[in-house]
Amino acid sequence: MSKLQFHGKLTVEQLFVQYRWQIYDNIIKSIGANYKDPEIDKIEVVEISTGDTKYPIILSRDKFTEWLNRCIDFFEELEEYEKCQTCVNIIRDINKNNVKAN
Repeated sequence: MSKLQFHGKLTVEQLFVQYRWQIYDNIIKSIGANYKDPEIDKIEVVEISTGDTKYPIILSRDKFTEWLNRCIDFFEELEEYEKCQTCVNIIRDINKNNVKAN
């Protein structure tokens, strides 16, 4: 999990917009490192701190595919196709494992 700490008067929403690349990159890395472990129900992707307040971004397992699709949309706009392919590969593996589990 990555930690982003800021000082000043930016809101969490403003920070999320300004640092989307880093946040989405951490989402891909965190899901990629954890999705194969069936014991993990949720992961903390990044923690944004402003002053004394901490805002963790936590994803539950049932949201992994949804967030990977958001990452694809974001990185596609930036023409970061390797990141998109990483997401597609993880989604494919998640779907394949879900079929085997049922």
